Amino acid sequence: MKENLRMLYMNGLNNSSPSISAAGLLKAVNKGWITIDDAVEIIGTDSSVEVIRSAKISEISSACNAVIVSGIDIEFNDEEVHFNLSIEDQSNIANLFRVVELGGTEFPYQADGGVCRIYSASEIARIYIAAQTLITSQTTYHNALKAYVMSLDDVDAIASVQYGMELPEPYSSEVADKLNVAQTQMNAIVARLNGN
Repeated sequence: MKENLRMLYMNGLNNSSPSISAAGLLKAVNKGWITIDDAVEIIGTDSSVEVIRSAKISEISSACNAVIVSGIDIEFNDEEVHFNLSIEDQSNIANLFRVVELGGTEFPYQADGGVCRIYSASEIARIYIAAQTLITSQTTYHNALKAYVMSLDDVDAIASVQYGMELPEPYSSEVADKLNVAQTQMNAIVARLNGN
């Protein structure tokens, strides 16, 4: 497999067909077809760090998006309700919350795979806050993980980074500080909605 991929990569450098790019080689690494060392050997050590770094950043961005889109579960009256957080659903939830901000006391909405039901203003606020908390925590973590990857100069260290891993310092403290600010603001929203 390695020699076939090497030939395809060289074809790409020579503008020949069929070919594979460096990103394609990294996909082959992710699929277990070749090792990271094989990819570095094929790409060449001069550009391997940047290529591996770029592929890792793309990988962690995809993982972050997948976690967000998978959504949230909220319990209402002993019933667990799932809310997808695709871009469209995020927009719908933001619009629901806008109704509450403008004084609405209830509004219909259909949870992921559920039936359309009427949610109270406090339920809508819970949905919005849970969604924003997930989005903020994941994007904040993603950005810190990306910064960490950018700081690395070793191919093996870059390749070993996984979405969800514990961040080293100072990245973990920075994430915690930012999430504390976000939580303070979410608490302020709840207090305002409760009339405090």
